[in-house]
Amino acid sequence: MTYEPQEIVDYLLPFVVTAGAYSAEIQGRVGVHDAKDGDTIFHHALSDADLSIQAFLEVALLARFPELCYFSEEQESSLNKKYFTARSSLEVLLDPVDGTRCYIDGQVYYQVIVTLHDEQEIVGSICYMPRRDICFVATKGNGAFRLSRDDIANRRTGVRWRISHSDGPVELFNSPELVAQLSLHLPTKDLAVAYIEEPGRFYSTDILEGKARAVVHRTCQAIDGGSLAFIAAEGGAIVSDFAGNAIKSFRSVPSRVLNGVIVAVSPEVHARILEIVR
Repeated sequence: MTYEPQEIVDYLLPFVVTAGAYSAEIQGRVGVHDAKDGDTIFHHALSDADLSIQAFLEVALLARFPELCYFSEEQESSLNKKYFTARSSLEVLLDPVDGTRCYIDGQVYYQVIVTLHDEQEIVGSICYMPRRDICFVATKGNGAFRLSRDDIANRRTGVRWRISHSDGPVELFNSPELVAQLSLHLPTKDLAVAYIEEPGRFYSTDILEGKARAVVHRTCQAIDGGSLAFIAAEGGAIVSDFAGNAIKSFRSVPSRVLNGVIVAVSPEVHARILEIVR
């Protein structure tokens, strides 16, 4: 059976809002699990909210769209992944709590992200920030929109969102060599460092909110960076690999991770970064 990305997005939005309300309610007392593998404190973080939201959205998906493929950040802990099909033209990818470290630390800067990917590219995305009442939504070729909880409850489409000019920095994550390279030419922030030195000032959704002129990914996961890049592109941003070409399919890689992705607010900023990183 073939489904349109917008149909899946519209169905999931109320469930994502419910998941977000749950995450906000328990945030101050949420249970934390043993650290995962990874290079930074961000990679290590795992909470009850990650696993509970994952299960909740899996159940919602299986009730309506069991024919879809499925991929999640915490899928090794999933009770339901085995019930999704192994082969489908459309895959749903889930980051139940993007920014778990921030979430555990009690900050408002985290989000629930759902991504839709066909056989070639990302074709839909939901990025919902429960504590800030902001939801960005995009489907391929239809533009990006910003919605509130009230918009979603009343089935309004929200406000068409355009990525605007920004004097903010180029943002990266855990990429000291690229920071050293880019900072010679442009204001640059490594989010892994900034979180410790300036907590709450810089965050991964800055490109969507006009607070960053670009995001440069040394490695880009479909479930978070790829999804945000897609929303930004639907809002007018320029997205490419480090050679200036369209990025490959995330589904071509079992980990759903691609190397070298640039997201820039304008052709001029994009061209400047390409000149530096090539």
